[in-house]
Amino acid sequence: MSSTGPSASPAEPLRQARQVGETLRAALTELLAATPRAPRRPGELAKALGVNRATASKLLGALAKPSPLEVLHVVPGPEPLRRVARGAEALGAPSAATERVERAVSDFDRLIRKSAGNRAALDALVTANLPGARERFELASKYSVYKGLSQLKGVQAEQWVGCAVVVPAADDPERHDLTWLNGAVALQRLRPGVDVRFSFRARRAEHGGDAQEDLLPALSVLPLEAFCVNPPARLEARVAGDAIHYTLPDDLLGPEQVVDMFVVDHHPAAIARFNSQPEPRRTSLVVEPAVPVANLVFDVLLHDDVFPGAAPELYVYDTSYLGLANVNDASRDLDRVPLRETVQVLGRGLAGLEAEGLPTYAPMLTHLADRMGWDTTRLRGFRTRVAYPVYGWQVCLAFERPRAR
Repeated sequence: MSSTGPSASPAEPLRQARQVGETLRAALTELLAATPRAPRRPGELAKALGVNRATASKLLGALAKPSPLEVLHVVPGPEPLRRVARGAEALGAPSAATERVERAVSDFDRLIRKSAGNRAALDALVTANLPGARERFELASKYSVYKGLSQLKGVQAEQWVGCAVVVPAADDPERHDLTWLNGAVALQRLRPGVDVRFSFRARRAEHGGDAQEDLLPALSVLPLEAFCVNPPARLEARVAGDAIHYTLPDDLLGPEQVVDMFVVDHHPAAIARFNSQPEPRRTSLVVEPAVPVANLVFDVLLHDDVFPGAAPELYVYDTSYLGLANVNDASRDLDRVPLRETVQVLGRGLAGLEAEGLPTYAPMLTHLADRMGWDTTRLRGFRTRVAYPVYGWQVCLAFERPRAR
């Protein structure tokens, strides 16, 4: 098999993968059928062929798959398959059958090294074209990132909750108020001496204004300790530049020291109501969990008069190179990550809002609504859930702004 050159069709590696998967399945099926006394239970087959149980289990599982791509996704690597062929030959399999397997395995090896680069890259190609497999692949990959970064940063949380509430500004018919509830559930420091900090930037009014003057009224903290499931975190807050920084005390350490943290940021008249530009413009609400978390719950609650009729668009950006992305900047489309996350329509009001592991979520939002004067019967909700969101990636829900009539 030859590698695909720069001018090759993007579908060529996939076509090759299907061909290799079909050939490999046929050769291995024939080999086992032609091998005297070859058992079909993983443990017994492993013992008969002289391979480990994992290899035998993967082999039998792969041969049961209906799709050649599924075969490639499940089958053991080239070297374990060569050991299978040698083991079958020792049991008396015909040389023609073992030679066919050797040729198929060589094609499999070339596909990995030449067309894909490595087995992980081949798995990424294959899973992107298998129903259900891509989701499993993404979940396993994100989990690996979560575990690694939790250890490196020395902190993790079970859940991050981000809820943005947008309502018309009371004193400005051209603008909307934005209120954020952000927080971590079951937060813990894993290593001593690790600085655990949460930073939230002020969202300056889009019509301008002095950063320092805008900052203080924009960032106000409401006490939410009564809604914590675990003991509330003792946060130390300080303002630096255009952000407020919350730091956990040094004595929080280990699985016995699990806390919850919730912060409310209110930004009056922060969002333009209408689009005054000739091209379509979107307003995006953005969540970036401040620590590695196992689950993200991202809700957006919009008043009836905020972006009426607009459907949410979900964007996920890798911000590691250029930083925070603007959904209206087409040049940042290259940084979008094509994960298969979805947006759920929550309906109206707060009564049906639930967050797994946080039974106080709806009461906490009701408390905020009472303090802020929101008419909750006029709020419509949208939700994105992300398992093991990648730390440092930006999750956005964007809504197209209407034009003034």
